[in-house]
Formats: sequence, structure tokens, C-alpha cells
Amino acid sequence: MTILQTDLATVLRRLHDGVREALAGLSTSHAQEIHGTNPKGDRQQAFDLAADAAVRRILEGELDSGIILSEESEEHHFGRAKPVYRFVIDPVDGSDNWSRRLPLSSVAIAVLPAEAPIALDQVIAALIGDLEGKNAAVCVRGGGAHRGADRIRTASTRRIEDAFVSCELNHFAPTSQLSAVFAGARAVRSFGCASRAIALVADGSLDAHIDVRERLTPESFLAAAAILQEAGGCVLDAQGNPLPAFTDLRQRTTIVAAATEELAQEIIEALTDATT
Repeated sequence: MTILQTDLATVLRRLHDGVREALAGLSTSHAQEIHGTNPKGDRQQAFDLAADAAVRRILEGELDSGIILSEESEEHHFGRAKPVYRFVIDPVDGSDNWSRRLPLSSVAIAVLPAEAPIALDQVIAALIGDLEGKNAAVCVRGGGAHRGADRIRTASTRRIEDAFVSCELNHFAPTSQLSAVFAGARAVRSFGCASRAIALVADGSLDAHIDVRERLTPESFLAAAAILQEAGGCVLDAQGNPLPAFTDLRQRTTIVAAATEELAQEIIEALTDATT
């Protein structure tokens, strides 16, 4: 059947439940078995494959056709009808956290028209669902962002000195680019899961998330960035530009995701000043 855009939130929540159930069914020893590498060259573990398989199974049961673009597998077309939607998916974002039982990982799903480029402004629905419980942030474009029946909104923070800032530091030694932000912020955190960090900005728990490593790929941020925009936030790259369109999940970018445009611009100015 063809799912109307207004019904996408229901499908996304079923996907979240399905991934959680698939992971809960794995024994600890089996979950962490290594199964080679994914298309990006990252280590692939049994839990990554189990979550990816659950997404495929549910989508193929819900829709007549579609396109699945996942971190864990090559692009997959299913069904015989012309696809309406493309699903950009990170089945387990924050894999290292999940493997260590740190409660900071998620399934991240962005829905785009099948013919559209992989671009933030093309996302029509999105979900960031934690893997420890049923908590999920969901948006459908133009309808706001929600956790369950509750609408979520960003904080009103406009200045670095008042901001709780998250920064991704994995595989990266902090440079002078970040020193002005770290020194001036009210607090600094690092979670190792971009989608969860950006979703925390969307609900006001954090004020900004920064990643200047040039390592971030679309499946890790696309859904969360759409949710943040629907919650009232601002998403740019570290030079202050709108995020580009991507041709695949191997392309990398930087990101400044903030509660307000004013805060985003102040962070970007601090990053720029540190390099001039």
C-alpha cells in the first residue's frame, strides 16, 4: 500500500519498535560479533546487521515499494511499483555506545521523496528513537516535532555564555577552532552520538551541537536536523553555510546545530575568529 505523508509518523514509530525488539533478542556475546565492514569501511557488528534487517523487513511489509539507503548496506530497492519514498537510515547510531551499554545511541530515519537529492530541505518526515526505551522524537514537515503527543521546542538561548554545548570529539584532537567556544560556554558535553545530541538540542536539553571533524555523514544527522528545524532550531555547517545536498552516504560535512539562529551565528563567528 502507499503510505500518505501524514501517516509516515506511524510507520516510523513501528520501525523504532522493530529495531528495539531485534536488538533485545540478541545475546550479548552474539550481538558484538564482527561481520566485516559496511560500505563506508566502518566495522560492522551483529547488532548493526540485526537492526538493518529489522528495518528492511518492516518497510517491505508496510509499503508496496521504496528505496532504503542505510549505513549498513548498499542502496536497496524493493517492490515492483514506482517508489514514492527513500528512507535514509542509521540503524544504530552511536554503535560504540550501544556495544558498551552506554545509554546514548539511537535509530535514525529520514524520509525523502524517492526522486529527491539527499538534502536536509528534502526531508519530509524523520525519527530519532533511543534504543534503551520507547522514547522517540518524530517530525512530519510543517507539523512540528513531537515526543509522543507532546510537541517539543528548542530553548531560547542566544549566547555562548549561556549555552550547554555538545561537541563530537571521537577520532579528533580538539584544536584552537574549538577553544573559544569551550572556554566561553556555560557547559560542554560529548556524547558520541550525533543524532541523539541534535535531538537533545531540539527538545531544549542542550543548546547546540558542534562537529567540525569533517567526518559526519548524512545518515547520522539528516533525521535529527529535520527534527531540530521543526522544533525551531538552526542547522548550518561550520562556515555558516546551509548544508549541501549529498550524492551518497560517504560524503562528509561539518555541522553547527543550535537552538536559535543567533546562537549558531555566534558559534560560527567564534570558530572563524579562531582560524584567522
